Amino acid sequence: MNAVKAENLTITYEGKPALEGVDFTLDEGETLLLLGPNGAGKTTLLKTIACFHGEYTGKLEVFGREPCEARDLIGYVPQSHSLNERVPLTALEVVAMGGIYRKGFFHFKIPGATIEKASEVLGFVGLDHVADRLFSELSGGQKQRVLLARALMSDPRLLLLDEPLSALDPSARGEVAGVLNKIKRERGITMIITTHDINPLLEIGDKVMLINRRLIAFGKPGEVLQDSVIKSVYGPLARVIPVEDRLFCITGDVHIHRHGGGGR
Repeated sequence: MNAVKAENLTITYEGKPALEGVDFTLDEGETLLLLGPNGAGKTTLLKTIACFHGEYTGKLEVFGREPCEARDLIGYVPQSHSLNERVPLTALEVVAMGGIYRKGFFHFKIPGATIEKASEVLGFVGLDHVADRLFSELSGGQKQRVLLARALMSDPRLLLLDEPLSALDPSARGEVAGVLNKIKRERGITMIITTHDINPLLEIGDKVMLINRRLIAFGKPGEVLQDSVIKSVYGPLARVIPVEDRLFCITGDVHIHRHGGGGR
């Protein structure tokens, strides 16, 4: 079954195009790695699929439905979390929030079954040992894994992740990438992941999409990650290096000049 399907999709902000002419199909269980320079429209695409932004023309379906009709099937992890870290929430409570908001409960009325499930999901991401620690005291990598666990609480069929590896040290990037691999392998959840550094995620990427306010390329990693394609977006210093049976993509990143609204 198609998890996400877009045909001639153009997304606008206040009538001005932020991303134009996008066509792609992602099957259920596949992982899409979404690349593009800052300002290319990556976050805009995620927010539109998640029904956080509704200004678009063309066709966009999530499991055969309009995005807003499929919201209960989608988990979304933004690049920057909105938690107020001055509020003394434990890691377990943050995870539990993913199971209570849609049910209308408040933090201090978390049902026992939700706490039990939150504990299980926290263990799934390898953080059961920090359940009672304050979220604000965790490392960057631990916080990211807690936020992944929170997104898993609603049992999504589609997980949208905006730069989950950004601002993490190499060790933490490896830990988060390992959890994403585990989600794919053990839960079979469809994922769309925006990233500046594709290399730690290539192992789980079934498809790669390169955008720069329009669709540049879409396909299997070996099809998209070609020197000529990468250089067309990131400039002459970008390159793809094959090492044995793996590809390593060197892009750096650039900011594109934009007029009007839009997103990353």
